[in-house]
Amino acid sequence: MGKLRKLFEPGRIGRMELKNRVVMAPMGTGRHGPEGELTDRLPEYYAARARGGVGLIICQSSIILWESRAPFRPCIYDDKFIPGFKMVADAIHEAGGKAAFQLVHHGRLLTDYQSLVSHPEDIKPIAPSALSRLLTKEAPSQSKEEVVLWVRGNIIPRQASVEDIRRITQGFAEAALRVKKAGFDAVEIHGGHGYLLSQFLSPLANRRTDEYGGSPANRARFVCEVLAATRQKVGPDFPIILRISGSDFLPGGISIEEVVQQVPLFEDAGADALDISASEQGSIDWQYPSFLFPQGALVPLAAAVKRVAKIPVIAVGKIYQPAFAEDIIKSGKADFIALGRALLADPQWPNKAREGRFDDIRPCVYCLNCFNITAHRSYVLAEGISCSVNPRLQHEKLFVSHPTTSPKKVMVVGAGPAGMEAARTLAERGHKVELYEQKDVLGGQWHIASQQAQKKEDYSRLLTYLKRGLEKAGVPVKMNTTVTKELVKNAKPDAVVVATGAVPSTLDIPGITGENVVQANDVILGKKKAGQSVVVVGGRYLGMEIADQLASEGKKVSLATRRELGRAVERNVYLTLRNRLVEKGVFLYPHSPAVEIKDNGLYIVFNNDLFFLPADTIVLAIGAKPEKELMEQIRNLAPEVYSIGDCVAPRDVMYAIREADEVARKI
Repeated sequence: MGKLRKLFEPGRIGRMELKNRVVMAPMGTGRHGPEGELTDRLPEYYAARARGGVGLIICQSSIILWESRAPFRPCIYDDKFIPGFKMVADAIHEAGGKAAFQLVHHGRLLTDYQSLVSHPEDIKPIAPSALSRLLTKEAPSQSKEEVVLWVRGNIIPRQASVEDIRRITQGFAEAALRVKKAGFDAVEIHGGHGYLLSQFLSPLANRRTDEYGGSPANRARFVCEVLAATRQKVGPDFPIILRISGSDFLPGGISIEEVVQQVPLFEDAGADALDISASEQGSIDWQYPSFLFPQGALVPLAAAVKRVAKIPVIAVGKIYQPAFAEDIIKSGKADFIALGRALLADPQWPNKAREGRFDDIRPCVYCLNCFNITAHRSYVLAEGISCSVNPRLQHEKLFVSHPTTSPKKVMVVGAGPAGMEAARTLAERGHKVELYEQKDVLGGQWHIASQQAQKKEDYSRLLTYLKRGLEKAGVPVKMNTTVTKELVKNAKPDAVVVATGAVPSTLDIPGITGENVVQANDVILGKKKAGQSVVVVGGRYLGMEIADQLASEGKKVSLATRRELGRAVERNVYLTLRNRLVEKGVFLYPHSPAVEIKDNGLYIVFNNDLFFLPADTIVLAIGAKPEKELMEQIRNLAPEVYSIGDCVAPRDVMYAIREADEVARKI
């Protein structure tokens, strides 16, 4: 493809001129102090994206009032926060970018945070209506009863009074003025994703009968008053961007049909641009589309707004191919493209796209490890957000690879993501590297994952990128080669990096060796066939995904797991997979361990009773065990011997690539 002319044309938002149409979407970073103050690790994170060529960076959301503060969010409710904000704005400007900061009030969602603070009574959950539950207006069946969609514990948020609305409105306006005083070029008001302003816009959450409820115009009144008050406070020249959900994707919630009616109201109230995202907290998988969603899943929402808007429209939501982004602008679906996770994976995305170096862009795989606090709490809390494919995220200055001054002969054993990343980085630093792989394909477990129907599009791009990295670095790869103790002795390397991965686990129960028992990996690779009736054993990523795949093929599928369904699966991915399994009629048996396999099915313990699931095939998806044999044999055969990735302990690709990078910088 030729040059991306539209994507890299200058653009304007209000009176702010931007060098191109690429925007960095607001994302949480975990990089702030206990009171919500910004820390000195944050400026370089944003500066790296500005140097990467982004036209505008919209920094993460910030709390506007002391009473609405929440853990994991920075604050701007007081002038004392301005110096930290100025530090970030200055860093972005010095790196050649323009900067905005997003403002938010969590509303009823503050109920989630009361258990996380030492003085929960200081946090004041507030909502348009005093509902403990969100209910659809119409049941999907003939029943006249309303259907519960989302439950927020037993806490009922207080209904906002008119005085509350006025106080919060001024809170937004004063916070915006602080953003301006800190040196930012614009401000974004967060009116989406189920936060307070979004709650007022939603007919699902807003049941008011006064001037702030009822019709689409009335439900938009609070947002318009915030925009008008902010405009009055910051003046006519300071751009105001409004982020809204084009749809909640919930019955009875925000719909694009109503949003397009509200767009002229937002324009008249003072918005200079509209940032079109999606979701409520009950449909949060739409907020961060995972590998289970197609590219540009939310673009139709932006396109619908663009057809009626007189001000610029920003499209967001799993946009990663430069050509795809170019087409959005060229076809008039939006004026700007917002990239989020793509810029976590590769801060240089804009520069590489502008230069036509598309194959050099390190791809996001949309695994959502960057937001998986449950599974990666130690990384998130200690180091901020993480990225599976970019181990140097938020360590832009600390984790730098320097050319070696003493080149070494290095053997890397195993060509999964860990081995491939280590071999490339070592070669780029000047070491003499050889990569050994026992099989006839590169990628290890990642190759298998890349064959899955749900992951093929996104996961295979990383494998292509890693292969290209080996070729560019000139790393020789010895395929179909089993590394032995004798081979290492004869090669006499200065260092060995063992990345032999893991093998599928099995169960110690009667019948496990039966011909009707197969591993999920073998089904994915086409080595084994599943019958028409299947029981999947295992309820994490692999179990849910293989159950989804088999159900899509028209098979009758049950899933049994000894623990809860989706343990350690990122919440957004879990919601999407769970919903797909239910829609496809998969029978789910959480907390139901397998106890015996028969020729015609599987016994499980279900509700403390022995229960038989008839099946032609039992598919095992219960994890993996490390392949440590080689490491045990050679640990004393070279001056330096390291093990990385799944052969240390089976985990996901984030740990594999991170450990590969750490070892490659160390040797």
